Amino acid sequence: MDPKVLPLIGIGIRIFVFICLLIALVVIATDKLSLINGFKATFNDVHGYRYVLSVATIGLAHTILQLGFSIYHVLTQNILFWNGLPQVNYYADQVITWVLATAVGAGFAVSGELKSYVNSRINKEFGDYYGFFSAQVDEQKSLIDDFFDKANIATAILFLAFISMATLLLLSPFNRIKPTPLPTQDPEAQKLEAQSSQAQQTEAQSSEPPSR
Repeated sequence: MDPKVLPLIGIGIRIFVFICLLIALVVIATDKLSLINGFKATFNDVHGYRYVLSVATIGLAHTILQLGFSIYHVLTQNILFWNGLPQVNYYADQVITWVLATAVGAGFAVSGELKSYVNSRINKEFGDYYGFFSAQVDEQKSLIDDFFDKANIATAILFLAFISMATLLLLSPFNRIKPTPLPTQDPEAQKLEAQSSQAQQTEAQSSEPPSR
């Protein structure tokens, strides 16, 4: 494979990660809830969603920085600043990848828990009166579901960014550990070692006291 192909693939993956993170950031930042009774909420009222937004923002900054390094390397075939930078960037990619994974887990878990809690509270409050207020309750539940579904969409897009970063790590040259070759020995040296071992055995047998 042409040595230039892999860096170009890496740039393409990073651009895709950038797009995913940007979309996830916009979706979660615009997630708002306004109920008929005047109750209002945003992503900022849910700690898990704030974490998703923070990780998306950090991931965006990291991706922009890494894209700059990658494009510079492809265009000039030089490494910016110092030769150890690519390896440092590889470990930084690892950290960002697993932070993305934690944000994905937090986003889905919070949505599932809160959605289940809110639905149980609605059913408990209205109970036997649900049929009388069915239109209003269904509208309220629809607005609440939209709020959580939008957060799930942002989290799912964040998951795509995580998968892309994990793929990028697999393609990294620092992930390709070459097996250590077994030491080869010259045939003549092997012959001398065998003779030496045989001589030691003979000497050990001759030094043993005769049995009575």
